[in-house]
Amino acid sequence: MEKIKKISILLKYAFLVTLIIIPLFEVCAWVLFNGSYDSFFIPEFLVKSELYILSPLSDMQKALGLAASAPYILLSSYSIWQMVKLFTLYSHGKIFTAENSACYRRAAWALLIGEIVYSFSLTAVILVVTMNNKVGERLLVFGFDDANIGNIVIACVVLAISWVMDEGRKLQDEAELTI
Repeated sequence: MEKIKKISILLKYAFLVTLIIIPLFEVCAWVLFNGSYDSFFIPEFLVKSELYILSPLSDMQKALGLAASAPYILLSSYSIWQMVKLFTLYSHGKIFTAENSACYRRAAWALLIGEIVYSFSLTAVILVVTMNNKVGERLLVFGFDDANIGNIVIACVVLAISWVMDEGRKLQDEAELTI
């Protein structure tokens, strides 16, 4: 049990740092992006397009880009927050509780919905960054690839694990009440 508690504390803080870094990174990406190739590194994890379409963005485009990417970032942050809660429970020695399976279930749903939202966010972001381009250089892209499918499969597996854990917890609770 001590090994579980120690690694859970480590993972809890790793997820907490990630929870802070991802939204901060996203906001900085949109604020600092100046349209040059050198600054493209920042939003490239969300904008998967050819570099030639990019030009300096107006403040309105940056705000719209941030707004377009926000739902995906919020869902990712919510999923990470559930992992923080889960590993906090583990670090306190709570292994098979209703709270644990709820954390798994919420994280899985956030990940699953996030993969659907990602495609729409990507479309909106690309539309925003190319909306001031000349006619014929504006893009409207809808993306869904094997990485999205892989994440959906992972989310479904985690969701199934949460249901199994919850059923196991119920059986354990019934066994404890049986004389």
